[in-house]
Amino acid sequence: MEGNSPELPQDVLMEIFALLEVPDLVRAGSVCSSWRASYISLCKLGGYKQAQTPCLLYTSESAGENVACLYSLAEKRAYKLTMPDPPIRSRYIIGSSYGWIITADERSELHLVNPITGDQINLPTVTTIEQVKPICDDAGVVHAYEYSWYTGGGHYCPSPSTYSLGLLRKYLFWKAFLSSDPSMGDYFVVLIHNPQAQLSFARAGSDKWTWLPPHADYMDCLFEDGLLYALNSLGEVHAFDLSAPTVTQKSVVGEAKTYIRENMYFARTPCGDLLQIWRSLTTNTDDCVDQMDGDVLQFDLDEYEDDLEQGSEHVKWSAGGDGLKPKSDEDEDDDNLEPDPNTDSLESYTNMIEVFKVDFCAKMLVDISSLGNSVLFLGHNQTLCLNADAYPQLKSNHIYFTDDYSLYLFGWKKNHRDTGVLNLENDSVEPIVSPELWSNWPVPVWVIPNPRKMISASHD
Repeated sequence: MEGNSPELPQDVLMEIFALLEVPDLVRAGSVCSSWRASYISLCKLGGYKQAQTPCLLYTSESAGENVACLYSLAEKRAYKLTMPDPPIRSRYIIGSSYGWIITADERSELHLVNPITGDQINLPTVTTIEQVKPICDDAGVVHAYEYSWYTGGGHYCPSPSTYSLGLLRKYLFWKAFLSSDPSMGDYFVVLIHNPQAQLSFARAGSDKWTWLPPHADYMDCLFEDGLLYALNSLGEVHAFDLSAPTVTQKSVVGEAKTYIRENMYFARTPCGDLLQIWRSLTTNTDDCVDQMDGDVLQFDLDEYEDDLEQGSEHVKWSAGGDGLKPKSDEDEDDDNLEPDPNTDSLESYTNMIEVFKVDFCAKMLVDISSLGNSVLFLGHNQTLCLNADAYPQLKSNHIYFTDDYSLYLFGWKKNHRDTGVLNLENDSVEPIVSPELWSNWPVPVWVIPNPRKMISASHD
């Protein structure tokens, strides 16, 4: 290319590159020096226009400890990415937002990593989380953690536990979210963490985590219009203004009065509807299959302004509705089961995914049987609902899912990973790719590739 070929102006090259999927963009940047310069400028400016198709990030034992692989749904092929230390195969992956993954290393410390650019940001130390205290040796070096089992509503366990540096992450972390692209320099990180799935957050540049009591049992989060919305295990949604001098909180969707699900998600559709998604799992430790008692669930709420409904004022949710069966004492015992440590793996699989639209006028969750032209991505990523028309390689009315079963997600490195693509038209499930390319550890996660470089190196 650098011989006798005429050179296109950089602005023209950048206009062309802006229309490429990230794998093609990266390849274009390696052709010659002028194309490389255009690629770098585009990434710094974030000027790419092409909507990036989600990819599956995973590792493979044969690829090496510092290598992550990216399976492109658009190209149906995999790419290898060299990751910064500590080795990616030694980390837990607890979230994915805006092309960045949130990871916990072998000291249970958290990092943001952009797999495409290799940028990495160290988050506040784990010892600033409310329930965690360092245990130091005689030289003042942290060698273990004291973990207190209390929530904002009171103590969950009478005495704290002591965990090694690497073991704490198994019990503490559940899921993490970003408010915006960290490459731009200002963002919030929100953690759902134990005990009992509470919330803590940190702003870019902060040196500590801020606890958000008193509520717990959160399952999913999303950011919208500058607010954090958090969904709990009963279908209730709380809104938080993290930017206020004193964090404010209010309820915006009431409890659905339902059986507590293993996994719940919510997302905004391209046309503006708010969805709740409930996912039930079966493992070799139980044979429980949840059943719906109807296609409409009512839920209640005190009088609050509902920010999630476009143009609404005050909404009062009516109580009632049979909903799903209540959780029994026997079910509580099932929740505490752990697989036999003498077994090599745990077999788990999704047996049901139900999708509900939040009907703000009728004050109900309405079961919907079709996503139309939309597609969902579920797992340890920020829950995504995309318009398949903008992503030609995706299948409309399908749900792409990866494993995020909270009881057995971390620590059991040989577990079978529950992944697949669900066709809502006929309830059939097909593999994402066959044969499977990934190791079972860390758990594969959906990522939307983001080639934007950080605007400064101050986060390193």
